[in-house]
Amino acid sequence: MSQPDWWKEVLELSHSAYLRISRDQYICDAVGDTQSLLGCEPDELIGLAPGVLKDIRAQLGVAVSENLARREARPSETWGYEDGTCGYYGLSDGSVVIKLTSSIQSDHGIVGRLADKLPVMVTYVDREGCYRLNNQAYVDFVGISRETLYGQPVSSVLDADSYAKVLPRFQQVLSGQEVNYEDQISLQDGRTSYFKVKYVPDLVEQAVVGFYAIIQDVSEDRAMINLLRNIHSGVNRTDISTSEIIDRLLQDALSTLSLDIGLVSRIIDDKYIIKWAASDVDITPGETFALGNTYCRLMLDTHDIFHTIRAGQDARISGHPCYLQFGLETYIGTPLYVGGVVWGTINFSSPTPRRRDFTEVEIELVRLVADAVERSIAHENEVEQVRKERDLMAQKASQDHLTGLPNRSYLHQHVAELISRGECFSVAVVDIDHFKQVNDTHGHDVGDTTIQWVSNRISECLRDNDMLARVGGEEFVIVMQQTSLLVAEKVMERIRHHIKIGTIALLDGSELSITMSGGVSEHVEDAPFSDVLKRADTALYAAKHAGRDQICTG
Repeated sequence: MSQPDWWKEVLELSHSAYLRISRDQYICDAVGDTQSLLGCEPDELIGLAPGVLKDIRAQLGVAVSENLARREARPSETWGYEDGTCGYYGLSDGSVVIKLTSSIQSDHGIVGRLADKLPVMVTYVDREGCYRLNNQAYVDFVGISRETLYGQPVSSVLDADSYAKVLPRFQQVLSGQEVNYEDQISLQDGRTSYFKVKYVPDLVEQAVVGFYAIIQDVSEDRAMINLLRNIHSGVNRTDISTSEIIDRLLQDALSTLSLDIGLVSRIIDDKYIIKWAASDVDITPGETFALGNTYCRLMLDTHDIFHTIRAGQDARISGHPCYLQFGLETYIGTPLYVGGVVWGTINFSSPTPRRRDFTEVEIELVRLVADAVERSIAHENEVEQVRKERDLMAQKASQDHLTGLPNRSYLHQHVAELISRGECFSVAVVDIDHFKQVNDTHGHDVGDTTIQWVSNRISECLRDNDMLARVGGEEFVIVMQQTSLLVAEKVMERIRHHIKIGTIALLDGSELSITMSGGVSEHVEDAPFSDVLKRADTALYAAKHAGRDQICTG
């Protein structure tokens, strides 16, 4: 007789069944007397979600498999929980096998002994809402002894609001319905967690005498889901600044990791500069430390995630200046790369030791937060670069390339603003005398030097709020704000004299002296710019015809 044949006979004789549940929570195989135990043939079970099974032991197995599926994957690790008539076995591929027999359908003693071995919380509540069975995981979580809990109402453990939320669900399961839900529940001691809960009615001769509650703490899962959601939405938002995005990422990560301090630093040479901080401790962005005095120096040396939960007992940190100064027991951090090079670090810490090691999921979440921060910083750098390029282009579009002075376009824009504000001003048009001779005698290079020299000499005589523009060739326009015609004429005389007494040093060692002519006019209220400019231009021509090297008004 082959092994499959004798094994089939054993299963039939013992009225036992085995269900194999995959890591993604589906029944992937079933053997044995499933008909008498579960009311259907093995083939009918394959592909079903195990939550549809009504047997309390199967429900416990479902909770166990879900709980273990959320844990870190440990290849080839196996485990088993047994208690005579039922058992649960973890296989090396991550699947879970549930063993069921018909020896007993619902015995509190056996279920209770088995439940104590399970990593999920199990409790039995009677029709009066009082505890009659609590497994060790439940007792450990609520922090009340099994003896004290026995016979006490559930309302003695939950706060008033949470009990008001679960009471309708109690009534539902006591009516014979199975109940599944996820909710935030608070205990009397103030602790709040997210729970995934399943209520299974306990039937005795078709009457509901109580119910089993299978409870899984999914607070960490919920926090991680919220963090992932916030990471995704945060880095794609355009209505808030980079600083706001990073501040929120730090706060969300601190909440998920249950730590106290979150920092993003900029590393420049051997300086550790805090750029963003999330903490109840007084930490100011801009504070600078020696890089070697921070845990981040150790992390940068590893080029990866660096973490510890008891720095005082960690040989890598023993005697480190950061521990001696700040006493940070818990730390996790990773480098930030922008443009392929280390930009800085992101790290989370606390002065108290962590109760458990960082899980692989938590480590990966720190990496995801770091990626999001890197993207935000890189995006901000790109935006700043585009802004600089745009400003540079705008500057070039309104700037004379030879002198760096405003050009004709900017001149008209500036004057339009003065007119719109109703400000009084005077305008002078300036022209270099005999400039063509300078070009013909000395060449265009000297001509360019002459234009630059004149622009500098004129600027030396103007106030900060006056504007000098080059409008073409050797011609300049000066706009003098809050200046009358009489005062403007005196300013122009001072400029003319300043140019006349100066000399331009040429490359051959010789010196060049030049003069200038100018026309001045005062703007008349409500008149267009073209009017005052035309009058100043006419005055310039009058100065030229009068012999040059002089100022005329118009």
